[in-house]
Amino acid sequence: MIHDVSFVFHHVTVTILSSSSKSSKFEAAAFNFHWQWEELATKIKGFVKIAYWDTEKSGPVPAVLGEIRGTPTIKLLVPKRKARTNKQKNVVDYNMERKADDMIQFALDSMPSFVERISGPGDFENFKKKANKYGLPMMLVFSENRIFMNEMKYLSTEFRRRALVAHISLSKKENRNIFFEYGVRGQALITSAPHTDGEEKQNLVTFDGKWNLHRLRSFFAEHALKTEVKPKPKPDEAKKEDVPQQKQKVKTEL
Repeated sequence: MIHDVSFVFHHVTVTILSSSSKSSKFEAAAFNFHWQWEELATKIKGFVKIAYWDTEKSGPVPAVLGEIRGTPTIKLLVPKRKARTNKQKNVVDYNMERKADDMIQFALDSMPSFVERISGPGDFENFKKKANKYGLPMMLVFSENRIFMNEMKYLSTEFRRRALVAHISLSKKENRNIFFEYGVRGQALITSAPHTDGEEKQNLVTFDGKWNLHRLRSFFAEHALKTEVKPKPKPDEAKKEDVPQQKQKVKTEL
């Protein structure tokens, strides 16, 4: 018997639904798939939480996954970017090869990101004004190229509304003065606490640890706000009462 499987990486869920079969050919293919699945879980550990849904034992599939027409089925649940919480999802079907490399690429490329790309002094000034408006610490990620680190995509979502994350690339010549202003050469992560005009440079803290998810997350946790800054509700929304939805528990494996 092959249990239905899903994996969850921060605010993104990919679900695989499969069923039992007496066919030796089916079982052989399923064994190979589970091997690919284990490789996937190993290579993106930290970004991914492994979970499963057993349709034979757990009953109907959660409504959030939508209609399941066949197995195996892989679905991607991504937070709606403009939603008030990360609990609101968009659902995307996965139709690529069931191979580890393809699933890894799909998972990492699909990670939600709230990193703001800086393209010159004007963008940077607007970013700082936004941070000041909401009283949010700035996390400034300096790099020599334009590629977002997966760690920063993850952390920008994990600490959404508790810190603002900016990516400042040296490949953009317009950003060179920002590198000079902060005394940065190459890769760096600098945080600045909420401040008033003229106080910014007094509140800078530079990350000096190893660049891995665990250490970076600890740095964010130390310098981000402890609670989220909530946007003010619109007049129409303020009148509506939140109706609690019944939740279905999904088993997980770490």
